[in-house]
Amino acid sequence: MGWRTVIVNKHSKLSYQNNHLVYRTPFETEMIHLSEIDILILETTDILLSTMLTKRLIDENVLVIFCDDKRMPTAQLLPFYGKHDSSLQIDKQMMWDAENKKVLWTEIISQKLINQSVCLHKHDFEKNSQKLLDYCADLTIFDKTNREGHAAKVYFNTLFGTGFTRDIKNPINAGLDYGYTLLLSMVAREIVKNGCLTQLGLKHVNQFNQFNLASDIMEPFRPIIDDIVFQNKELDFKSIKYCLLQIFSETYYFNGKEMFLTNIVEEYTRKVIQALNKKSEEVPIFKYGL
Repeated sequence: MGWRTVIVNKHSKLSYQNNHLVYRTPFETEMIHLSEIDILILETTDILLSTMLTKRLIDENVLVIFCDDKRMPTAQLLPFYGKHDSSLQIDKQMMWDAENKKVLWTEIISQKLINQSVCLHKHDFEKNSQKLLDYCADLTIFDKTNREGHAAKVYFNTLFGTGFTRDIKNPINAGLDYGYTLLLSMVAREIVKNGCLTQLGLKHVNQFNQFNLASDIMEPFRPIIDDIVFQNKELDFKSIKYCLLQIFSETYYFNGKEMFLTNIVEEYTRKVIQALNKKSEEVPIFKYGL
C-alpha cells in the first residue's frame, strides 16, 4: 500500500506510463509512481482518465474517489473481485451467525459512544461527556432501547448548538458529509479487499445503501471527522474540506502503535471480518485520542 494522497482539482489528463500515473495540463507534466499512491481524489469533473491507468489503479488497490460538479464525493472505484477467493468469502458472509452479528455490532457502537465522549471531553464538555458514557453503560445487545440515538442528539447539540440537526444545509453538515464519505470509502475498499460485499450490513440494511457493511464498521471513526469539523465550524465549507484532508496525513494510536488512519482502517476492517467469520473472539478496539 502507498502512502500518498493525491488530489487533482484542475483540468487535466491522467494516463499511465511505465508504472507511473502521468498528470498533464497545458502547462505542466508530472509523474508519480503507482506504488506511492494510496488515495487518489478527483475533485473536478474536468479530468480525462485513461482506461489503462484505471486498470492499473485497481491492480494496486488505490482508493479512487470521484467528485461531482460541486466537488463532493459521489463515487469510488472498486474491483469486482478484491480477493482471489471472493466467491468463498461471500458464501461465508451470507452465513454469518445472526446473534454474533448483533453482539459484534453492539461492541462497535460501544466504541463509537466512547469516542464521542472522548471528543466532548477534549473540548471541556464534561457533563455531556459523562452522559454519553452513561448511555454506553446502558447499551444492550443490538441497542433495543436506542441509546445510540439518544447519545447522538446530546452529542451533536453539544458540539454545534441545540438548534442543530443533520438535515440542515450548512457548511457544518456539508463538512460532516464530506468527511464521512472519505471514511466510508476507506472502509469499503478494505471490505472488498477481504472478498466481501459492501451491501450486506450488520444493522444497516437499507435497500438503497450500497455500503451497509461499511456504514457499520466505520462507526468508531466518525468522531475524528466530528472533531475536525467542530474545530473549524466558523469556516466556509471549502476551508473545512481541506482541513478534513488531514486525516490522511495525521497519525492515530491503535494497538499501542502510532499509525496512519488508512492502515488502521485496513487492520480494523480485516479483524472485524475475521470475528464475523469466527476466526477470532472479538472485534479490535479503536480509541480516539487515547
